[in-house]
Amino acid sequence: MGHNDDGDPTNTTSHRATLPGVGEDTIQATTASGKDETVHSFGWYLRKMVADVQDRQAIPLISGMVNRNQWRGEQLRPGWPFARDAAKVAKKLGVEYIDHTHYSIAAFQQMGSARATTYFPNDRTHTSPEGARINAETLVQAVKCSCQGSQLLDYLNDKAEAVNSPACMGDC
Repeated sequence: MGHNDDGDPTNTTSHRATLPGVGEDTIQATTASGKDETVHSFGWYLRKMVADVQDRQAIPLISGMVNRNQWRGEQLRPGWPFARDAAKVAKKLGVEYIDHTHYSIAAFQQMGSARATTYFPNDRTHTSPEGARINAETLVQAVKCSCQGSQLLDYLNDKAEAVNSPACMGDC
């Protein structure tokens, strides 16, 4: 969650975003088909997802989003509001947050803009299959480096175990 939440929450075409933030804000919007719809904040949708998962006796985990291919010179955009909001919601609800965003940014930043851009062939959001592999590896790194010890550690397969973990980042 995050990439498709960015934009105009009142858009009546094919893509309608959520409201930014973690509050209880809502607005009324009209869909492309003319139907009225209540649009909530990104945080509201995350809280709903966590509640829905818990209602099914499953364990919710929230992960930060992977980076988009947005550069200023040779500096990849360092922060993403939806990742920060996801971390806030996870902390407030007491559910695990996997800081995937930092590891994804680090991997693509290390390549530099020219090479990293080759992993985003169609737009600045969606990667190629090779870019998806990098994002999967950075998720494994984030799981391995989780400050509290991720609940996913016991479920890593041999391919995940083989992923090199750089020095762990983050404030534990």
